[in-house]
Amino acid sequence: MVQSFAAHIQTLQRQVEETLSLLEPEGIRIDAVLFHSGTEGVYFGDDKHIPFEAHAHYMRWVPVARPDQMVLVQPHKKPRYFQVVPTDFWYEQTFNVASWWADSFEVVPLSDPNQIMDLLPSNRRIAFMGENTAFASQMGLPSNLHNERHLRNRLDYHRSVKTPFEVEQIRIANQHALKGHEAAHQAFMAGKSEWGIHMDYLLAAGMTEFDTPYTNIVAVNEKSAILHYQNKRMTNPGQNHLLLIDAGHRANGYCSDITRTYTQDSVHPVMTALCEGVNKLQLHLVDQVRPGISYIELHEQAHAGILDLLLEHDVVRGSRSQLEEDKVSSLFYPHGTGHLLGLQVHDVSGHFKDETGILAPPPEDHKFLRLTRQMEPGMVFTVEPGLYFIPVLLDPKRNDTNTFNWSLIDQLIPFGGIRIEDNILVTEQGQTNLTR
Repeated sequence: MVQSFAAHIQTLQRQVEETLSLLEPEGIRIDAVLFHSGTEGVYFGDDKHIPFEAHAHYMRWVPVARPDQMVLVQPHKKPRYFQVVPTDFWYEQTFNVASWWADSFEVVPLSDPNQIMDLLPSNRRIAFMGENTAFASQMGLPSNLHNERHLRNRLDYHRSVKTPFEVEQIRIANQHALKGHEAAHQAFMAGKSEWGIHMDYLLAAGMTEFDTPYTNIVAVNEKSAILHYQNKRMTNPGQNHLLLIDAGHRANGYCSDITRTYTQDSVHPVMTALCEGVNKLQLHLVDQVRPGISYIELHEQAHAGILDLLLEHDVVRGSRSQLEEDKVSSLFYPHGTGHLLGLQVHDVSGHFKDETGILAPPPEDHKFLRLTRQMEPGMVFTVEPGLYFIPVLLDPKRNDTNTFNWSLIDQLIPFGGIRIEDNILVTEQGQTNLTR
């Protein structure tokens, strides 16, 4: 792990050096970059702290998700990690500085973030990357270099291709999450409530609710048709028929994002068949992943596969060409097929055409697609087709009795929806599924 992380830091150092050299001919002179983890805040009118999330560009350097940590990166110099450990008796402040990552830095211990002001290089143009730009101004860093757009675009773009260290962290995050998913499956089959399933997931995955990379989606029966269902019913609404669980984990800041859909024998047989069909479609889509393919093309294949399932099981009727023209599949599959994954669940630069930040927006017909780029070796993204019976989307079509088999659809609505999601690494030859 020492060698892997050291190589990772060398890659980041080279990316910063190359970026600064590219920006200088454009009239943007930057001598160093200060990455700030962020500052802990409180809720409005309260003294209760908001759960802290470290800034991802900082976390790419140092796996310490604590407030007011900083990394100074200068060309051709060892990066300096300013380790702020407040002298405090209210909260636990100590943390482990492991040699496997700390050896890549000059570690400078501080008891207060303001102490950095005497330690920064003088008369240098230092760019600041982080949310607390007021602190950057307090340090005297030039305001035009606070999250400087050209610098940030290039660093965002570089984050889409993972180093071997980053890939391994995502793989570990998948392994931990899968333990939680298995426990959740067992809890669902045992008839536990959404809250009970959620708690069993956390226990098996070895995490608290604040450790999750996003709010776990634990949706039983009809709630699985709510794409980002945020609640956890503590009492069982009745018999468990179907569970959709979308839940991940973190390893040194890097996220996994996994979705599974499970059914009981009591579910409608067509819903069982659709669940099996979506799983097969998802595996087929994963097999298509390889360098040079546009993610938009993969998304279009997903819609074609969903339409196949709808026709095969008599959910919709009519000529395929007309159904495609009417975009019927979007009523049952309204979200994108996936997104970049890394230090953020929805990682940055998914719509970038190149490192300058020129955008390649999603097609008008698929405006929720978060990834429009061509696949490159080292990219990690999700592949997550779904099929849902969402009343708010279907009800406006109630008068169309030729296209929609309402008798069947009304029987399926109580079972909600289906989504299957894995985390995929693009390789030189094709792909590696980090989840299965």
